[in-house]
Formats: sequence, structure tokens, C-alpha cells
Amino acid sequence: MSPEIWPGLVRLYWRLALIPLVWIPVVVLYGGQVMYAATLLYWLSLPVAYLLARATGMGRLAVALHLGVALFTALMSLVAPPAAVVRGLSGEDWRLGVMAFFTVGAYAFAAFAGWPGLWLALAYVLLAPWPQEETRFLVAAGGLLAGIAGLSVATMIQRLQALQSLIQSEALTDPLTGLANRRSLERDFPRLQALAAREGLSLVLSLWDLDDLKAVNDREGHKAGDAHLVRFAQVLREEAREGDALYRVGGDEFVGLHLGLRDGASLEARVHARFPSVSVGFSPVEGRELLQALEAADRLMYRKKGR
Repeated sequence: MSPEIWPGLVRLYWRLALIPLVWIPVVVLYGGQVMYAATLLYWLSLPVAYLLARATGMGRLAVALHLGVALFTALMSLVAPPAAVVRGLSGEDWRLGVMAFFTVGAYAFAAFAGWPGLWLALAYVLLAPWPQEETRFLVAAGGLLAGIAGLSVATMIQRLQALQSLIQSEALTDPLTGLANRRSLERDFPRLQALAAREGLSLVLSLWDLDDLKAVNDREGHKAGDAHLVRFAQVLREEAREGDALYRVGGDEFVGLHLGLRDGASLEARVHARFPSVSVGFSPVEGRELLQALEAADRLMYRKKGR
């Protein structure tokens, strides 16, 4: 489970951004020059922001940019002379709708852009050439309240993501050694297998078994046994290549996934030089399932133990 809250909200935004389509008949029937310009600016900026999100992967920033444009188009309609905005409607008929659009936009802008979004929305309002000062402060008050609510949502999402990341880390990590656990191995195996096939690289699985853990536990106690496991995990981590995936999958069993490894003898020798009491078996993965690769490495490891 990965922190998907913001990406999910970004995908939702692109759908919600189409809702102003219902406003198009009003623009066509009653719109003036300013409303035409504001509508055109909104809809031209939407695909630009969407393509920016797809090209850069920065969906949250792209949404914030489009929201900034959307708020600007709302203010264009609110501060312009009524005759330049609509024809045949009283001012209150359309101004309330535009003000509601601005308030919702300020809420979303602060949620996606954080404090910069809140300050920019307020700057829009305070610097705009309003024909009536009371309108300026009315819109500013509504935008401020909406922005604070949006910031609260952003803070809550950040805390949820931190909690989600912590849960994910604990679910996929062995708490004693800090290596990944079996659940993580089961998740990573097909991904690395597909990567190896796509890139034409070998993928080797190594299975490591500590030979004397039981003796250490019996002789010195489980605390010493835990220290023995931690020491081996540290040796394995330091001697493995950068990019090798390492896992603790049982009490004294460890697994490595080695992309592009041709011969495990060098790794085995380096580990044995620092930690002699361990046995290892290497198994090419090729088209095997995880369990098959583990069984093949296990057989090779016990042949070495027998010798």
C-alpha cells in the first residue's frame, strides 16, 4: 500500500474541473466580452495543466496552477462592469454564482498549494480593482475562511500520508535487522523478474542460513542470538552490491535478489571472510516461481552443508 492520497485527489480534480461545462449555455446566451475571455482562459489552461501533470508527474503543482488561473478568471468577472460580463441578466443573478465559484476555488487552491495558495488568493482579492470596497472585503473574508479550511484538509492529508508510510514500512520491514521481510520479497519478486526479462539481465536468488544460531541461543541466551542475527544482516548489507534486495524471511534465513549477478562465489567469499558460520545457495530465477527458486537454492545450500 503506497501513499496514494494526493494522486487520487489529482485524478478527481481533473474530473471535477469539467463541471463548469454546465455554465457554457449561460456564457453563450448572456455572456459579454469579459465572460467570454474568462471562460476561454479557463478552458485553455485546463489541458495545458493536465498535459504538464502527465509530462512531469507533478500533478499537485499542475492542479494548483490551474486553480490559480480559475480564481483569476472568477475575479475578472467580478470586478468588470456588469455590461461587459453579461447581457440581459441582473447583476445578482450571476455574481452570486461566480462568488461561490471563487470561494470553492480558494478552498481547493489552499488545499493543493498550501500557504502560498492562501496568500495568493487573498492577494488576488485585495489588489483587484473592485468598484465597491465592501465587495472586496466580503470576498476576501469568504476566501480567507475557505482557504483556512483548505489548509486544514492539506494538513490532515499530510498526517495521513505519514501514518500510511509508517504502516507500510512496518508491514514490509523486519523490525530486528531492518531488512525487508518475506511479504516484501513476495511483492518485489515478480517486479524484479519482469525487469530482468525486459532488460535481458540475469536474476539470481541467494538463500542464506546461519549455522550456529541455535547454539548461540542455548549458550548465551536469545539476546545474544538477536545480536548474532543483526551482525550477519549488517555484514550481508555491506558486502552485497548496491541495488541488491535483501530480506530476512525466517528465524535464521535470509534471501537476496541479485539483478545482473553472474557468479555468486565472490559475494559468498566476502561474506564468509567476515561471518564464517553461514551457508548459502544460489539459484537462477529465470522463469521460476518464487517458491521454486527458494527450493532450488535450499537444495544447493544443504549440499554445501553436507560437504
